[in-house]
Amino acid sequence: MSNQQGLPPNYFYHKLPNGIELIGQRMPSLSSISFGFQLDAAVVHEPEEQQGLAHLFEYMLFQGTKTRDARALNEAFESLGARKGASTSLETAMVWGQIVNTKFDATLDLFRDILLTPTFPRDELDQMRNLILQEIRRRDDEPMSKIFELVRADFYKGTALSRLVLGTDESVRQLKQQDLRNFWQARYHPNNILFSIAGKFEWDQVVEKIGHLFGDWQGEAAASAEQTPNPQTSVSLEFREGKQEHIGLMVPFPNYNDPDYYAAMVIAEVLGGSMASRLFVEVREKRGLVYSVSAGLAGNKHIGALRIYAGTTPEQAHECLEVIINELHKLEREGITADELDRTKVQLKSEHVMHGEGSASRMSAIIRSWWYERQLKTIQDVKDGIDAVTQEQVLRVLKRYSPVQPMTIAAIGPLSKEELVGTTLPNS
Repeated sequence: MSNQQGLPPNYFYHKLPNGIELIGQRMPSLSSISFGFQLDAAVVHEPEEQQGLAHLFEYMLFQGTKTRDARALNEAFESLGARKGASTSLETAMVWGQIVNTKFDATLDLFRDILLTPTFPRDELDQMRNLILQEIRRRDDEPMSKIFELVRADFYKGTALSRLVLGTDESVRQLKQQDLRNFWQARYHPNNILFSIAGKFEWDQVVEKIGHLFGDWQGEAAASAEQTPNPQTSVSLEFREGKQEHIGLMVPFPNYNDPDYYAAMVIAEVLGGSMASRLFVEVREKRGLVYSVSAGLAGNKHIGALRIYAGTTPEQAHECLEVIINELHKLEREGITADELDRTKVQLKSEHVMHGEGSASRMSAIIRSWWYERQLKTIQDVKDGIDAVTQEQVLRVLKRYSPVQPMTIAAIGPLSKEELVGTTLPNS
């Protein structure tokens, strides 16, 4: 029924005539199933003046269909013991469910209603809008949450990736029922659907069920516009009185589909992924300059990033930033030690095994690998990729992608640019 050529054992792929793609990983030792419908129906697809629409949309999907209102939907899911939800990122959205494997067919019936016949009832809209407005206030009141909205806005400047996921108070208040309908009519089409499933299932039965419920779905979503930002060295400050200075940094780095991605993972982990990392040791333990410091990777379809956060005091902020940038220069010059490499490989492999063995984790993982690379990566593939990283590769990555420029910096606190940065930033 499906073309399995070239796929690992227990991994599957099928495409329906109307364009819906199906991928799966069978995990026969489990008794549960996790599945999700991923769509290019996210922040970058909103009209410019309707920021926050995609996030509000995910709330409203579950508020009623042509056959069930919000209460009836909730009761139907609860009667099956099913978990359900939705999430929205910058480039994609997902509607997902998790159930025991014997309830898959009945649960999927409910998702057909949600995806194909949503009503976005007006009497639920104000309540959902208020929830979003509360999220916006919470974001704006929490500098640790807001800092990366600020640095991301500059890093992705000139593209839709710079938008606020939640939107603004003003933009969300202006959203109407018809805006939700227009978004659904524009983006929710079968050629825009990637269905992923992991757990205990029979693949032929999954393909048959999806085909029966969604095979007559017609329509075509327009291709997503490419988002290709060109980050520049910059500093952006939001003044806030108080005794804290929150600093966020981003520099371009290998993306998920880059051959050097696993080396980038190692670099980020060595730099700021744990209590044994360079930034934690140098900035916090040795000098006591921060109460929190970390580094990690971020990425979208066409660009990746290394991201650093530091929470400090205004009195220590300049020295803190100076030490971080000095560590980045040292990393660029010298790479990492053999001991750091060995220790980090063990840590990363352990994390991927521990976090990746459940059905929900595997469902999300194969969606990501298919969306980025048109591959279905196994946990062993990831472990092998990490194992293959060498010190020489790390140095090559740091020549391809300088960790110090172009550097985008944002800060929230009472300091001016001169007080925070001085002459520390390259090319500033």
